[in-house]
Amino acid sequence: MSATAQIVNLLISTFFSLAIGILWVRFLLQLVQADFYNPIAQWIVQVTTPVLKPMQQLLPVVKGWNISALALIFLLQLVNMTLIAVLSGHGTLSPLVLLFGGVFQLLYMATEFYFWLLLVSVVLSWISPGYSPFGALVAQLAEPALAPFRKILPPMGGLDLSPIVAFLAIQVVQILLGTVARQFVGFI
Repeated sequence: MSATAQIVNLLISTFFSLAIGILWVRFLLQLVQADFYNPIAQWIVQVTTPVLKPMQQLLPVVKGWNISALALIFLLQLVNMTLIAVLSGHGTLSPLVLLFGGVFQLLYMATEFYFWLLLVSVVLSWISPGYSPFGALVAQLAEPALAPFRKILPPMGGLDLSPIVAFLAIQVVQILLGTVARQFVGFI
């Protein structure tokens, strides 16, 4: 692959990763009922509303699940996969590969997102224990992922070990996703 093609692939992947990431955060903000008075949350809502508002006419929010955000995330992932495949010289992908590949990649991206979110949460708890809009938003998004592990492993003398168990669980899910994805590719 030429240097130009690599640069174009990098730019396309970066653009789609950022767009999907912002939409993913918007979806999670609604799902966890985060504080929408937070300036960062307000910015995310302001950026995503022009794209999501027309879609919400067709796909409304159901019990906190922003179906239009999920649909747009999936659609962006399919476009990203198609563009990368075409630019890499693989041609267009079959609908089955697109469908399952998109699902696996989005699930993997969700686990990666939570891995980094939990890591940032842990680091912020060490270096910035006071209030900050970013720290509050990270805590609100991370809490639903940590809550089940805190029930299993309560804080020990002020030390919260639940993120360690959460990191292990995320890695187990990533291994399982990778195994199923490889078996799927062998099946096709």
